[in-house]
Amino acid sequence: MNDLGISLDANRRSTTTTDLVFDAVHQAIITFQLPPGTKVSEAEVAKQLDVSRQPVRDVFFRLSKLGFIAIRPQRATLVTKISEQSVLEAAFIRKAIELSCLAEAIELGTDEDIHELRALIQQQEASVEANDLQGFHALDDMFHKAICATAGHAHAWPLIEEQKAHIDRVRFLSLPSGLPTAFEQHKRIMDAIEERNTPRASKLLEEHLARIKDILQQVRAQHPEYFESP
Repeated sequence: MNDLGISLDANRRSTTTTDLVFDAVHQAIITFQLPPGTKVSEAEVAKQLDVSRQPVRDVFFRLSKLGFIAIRPQRATLVTKISEQSVLEAAFIRKAIELSCLAEAIELGTDEDIHELRALIQQQEASVEANDLQGFHALDDMFHKAICATAGHAHAWPLIEEQKAHIDRVRFLSLPSGLPTAFEQHKRIMDAIEERNTPRASKLLEEHLARIKDILQQVRAQHPEYFESP
């Protein structure tokens, strides 16, 4: 297995070792440091991250349930290929949850909440200018997560994260060409939120999330080797 090129975040003192390992391996898969088809082993991951094998074993099981890796008895454990059906199913669930959260965020959000959302947009702009794909990807998630929190439904984001596993890989592959569009859509959504214009914000968010269908086909045409066969 190639070097992950990452380390555990020791500053996250309240997080368990298992959670830290999950974040590290999850990020490596999302950003294609570990592309589909890569062989992974508990021993190698434990050695690279300087942890025992038990948390890695727990993480592998969790990632297998999310559809990221295939654990095969007596055979190599592999990073899975992207499932088009899983992407579309996750997109459907994500849209339903996020649209509900957006409406409540606009209704319940304080001026301070709106200011914090705008700050995330400003940080995104800096990442776009720096062409920082990983930074924008993280800030993208933070923006959507913050909308859920503003609505009083912070618990909804873990549900969305669990569902959107394969979406994240498709999104990351699309960023080299799609980053400006994603950012512009975020800005328009933010403007509508500030205006407290729920119908417009909802329409813009729905269009934003629906982009995954077109992105999916573009990315599949560019990287067919990363996808499951039809």
